[in-house]
Amino acid sequence: MDVKLSGGAIGRAVGIVTLAVSSVVLGLAGAACSKGDSAGAAASASAKSPVEAIEVPTFTISTAQADIDRGKELFAGKGCGACHKIGGGKLVGPDLKGVTARREQVWIERMILRPEVMTKEDPTAKDLFKTYMTQMTNQGIDPKDQLPALLAFLKSNEQ
Repeated sequence: MDVKLSGGAIGRAVGIVTLAVSSVVLGLAGAACSKGDSAGAAASASAKSPVEAIEVPTFTISTAQADIDRGKELFAGKGCGACHKIGGGKLVGPDLKGVTARREQVWIERMILRPEVMTKEDPTAKDLFKTYMTQMTNQGIDPKDQLPALLAFLKSNEQ
């Protein structure tokens, strides 16, 4: 059986088929995108920021005099005093008296271990960089051996 359609009927039929195909394609694309978005969101949620990627050991800041003295030696030996005072105001960098009361321990640890990452990625460190206009030098502090002693020394100067 031959069916003859007028020009207008053919146009409408083609339009309906095109619309149906487009709906199917868009539906499939939307499903793929939403799967990709949730996977992307999950990946980005589990991906660490550069600041969070700075690995810091977990420890309680010591109050033992031997640890404080070792931290003081490290502070002097690494040349920290060339830029930081402990009491008496700013020098090249901020005064560190009371820093353990002003900042979270993990923030201080990250700033000591990777200051170049912190001044690029952390809002507080960025503000400090703008204020002091000097990049803190990475002193190559050993996170497990030297960092706890430095924090003990800084904590001992909290008041």
